[in-house]
Amino acid sequence: MSTVHKLLTPEEIASKGGAKIPFLHLPERADAFASRARRLRSLAPGHALEGYLEFMALVADQQQVRLDNMPPVAIPRPEALDRSHEHGMPPIDFSTHARDVGWCDSLRRMLRAIAAETEGTTHDVVARLENSPDALYEAQASKLLAGITFGLDIATAPLIGAGLQVYFTHLALALGQDAIRPIEVPSVCPCCGSRPTASIARVGSEAIGFRFLHCSLCSTEWHMVRVKCTHCESTKGISYLSLDDGKSEARKSPVLAETCDECNHYLKICHMDRDLHVDPCADDLATLALDLLVTEDGREPWGVNYMLVHGDPDAPPSQPLLEKELR
Repeated sequence: MSTVHKLLTPEEIASKGGAKIPFLHLPERADAFASRARRLRSLAPGHALEGYLEFMALVADQQQVRLDNMPPVAIPRPEALDRSHEHGMPPIDFSTHARDVGWCDSLRRMLRAIAAETEGTTHDVVARLENSPDALYEAQASKLLAGITFGLDIATAPLIGAGLQVYFTHLALALGQDAIRPIEVPSVCPCCGSRPTASIARVGSEAIGFRFLHCSLCSTEWHMVRVKCTHCESTKGISYLSLDDGKSEARKSPVLAETCDECNHYLKICHMDRDLHVDPCADDLATLALDLLVTEDGREPWGVNYMLVHGDPDAPPSQPLLEKELR
């Protein structure tokens, strides 16, 4: 008669050992987007989306330049922070936050630099957005953040998203780790309330094997135990899919899709123990084949990636930058 032993998650092992599991992981300001640019460029050669990955690496380069040069912004006052903590709400809720107009100027400067490095149709799209008024930026940003695709310019949505990421990452870093606490809904970002892009199992002295969800908007990462649905929080019916059939252990992809039978959603998880340089946003974009595999079974994605925005079939036609780059 054999004995079945339950495998413990890294979190359970740490808990039994009395170790404190870090709740937050904030990006380093000097490398927040630069590391993503490097990862995108390393993934691009020979990839089916090589042109688009290279383009998004250029965008990430300019995101880092803008983050390095963002002016000071107002953050919630202590009494507002106390209220958000008391009610389990994110301190900079993207759905109610009044964006500083400076984010539009930052976006326009970023677009000017990108336009100088592109040509053809892509240059025309970037230049058109650069020369658009702030009111258009705000209107498109509001639609993008609310998930409204009707009336959203799919061609420029990744660029609007890139500008918003710089602004909200700047806000998160200005707010600081001590001001960001667990909220009532653990499946969304405790800083801004956005959905994650993917999750990442980190390595390092304080976070070895712990899983963090990576915010699609402000780059904040927050802890959630592994083998638990990031959408409905169920621990039942969790399974993992990959594109690794027949591959040796050394060649296995660092990206898996964690699926849930209870709510039928999935979110990708990136493993740093397989590749130290994984980036949740870059690796999510580079593994679209995995999305196709998972959605064939009717699974719905929980993650959001502003580098690839899908349109509404009833909306007026607009050719995405992805299609332009693949030509």
